Amino acid sequence: MMIATVTNFGNSLGVQFPKSLLNDIHFLENEDVEIFVKDERVIIARQEGKKHLTTKERIAAFFDTIEDVQL
Repeated sequence: MMIATVTNFGNSLGVQFPKSLLNDIHFLENEDVEIFVKDERVIIARQEGKKHLTTKERIAAFFDTIEDVQL
């Protein structure tokens, strides 16, 4: 079990997760997650059906979309 403190992040409150925890659950920087409450507990889960793209995959997708643009 880990203890974290709710802190001020600009106009919001937040909790920082230790890197070791994020490594254990395989969350990546900038990954979209779902946040919901169940039985008075906050659940944070990977967004279903959405694959996290690598940089190479993002670049390939970008160039596929600009091929259709007429200059």
